[in-house]
Amino acid sequence: MNYLAIICDIKASRNIHNRKETQYVIINMLKEANILFSDNIAGHFAITAGDEWEGLVYEGCDYHAILEFFNNRLGSVQFYCGIGKGKVTIDDFSLPANFLDGPAFYLARKAVNLAKEMDSFLIYLSKEDFRVLS
Repeated sequence: MNYLAIICDIKASRNIHNRKETQYVIINMLKEANILFSDNIAGHFAITAGDEWEGLVYEGCDYHAILEFFNNRLGSVQFYCGIGKGKVTIDDFSLPANFLDGPAFYLARKAVNLAKEMDSFLIYLSKEDFRVLS
């Protein structure tokens, strides 16, 4: 079964004036997202670094709704997003996404890095597909 790994990273986070407040906004945003979108989430969204987070959703879910939710909660704070479609090899879904592993996450990491290089909001990667969504 394929999943969509989603990795997001705040743009120029070191330049954010209210960095600590922004990190708390992210924490609360992820808690709320994990509840609101629980039917779509295989691995709960969790912070992987101070200004980066990841989650795992079921293939076919409306990931745009989740990203729109993030955008609305973060307001003027912009972020990059990489989505990788693929399998998951560590699949104990009682764990947060940052404990899971597999090709979906490798592709999502590559996608978020490409988004940063290309200064694009969203890159979607799978074995068969590459999409840039600004």
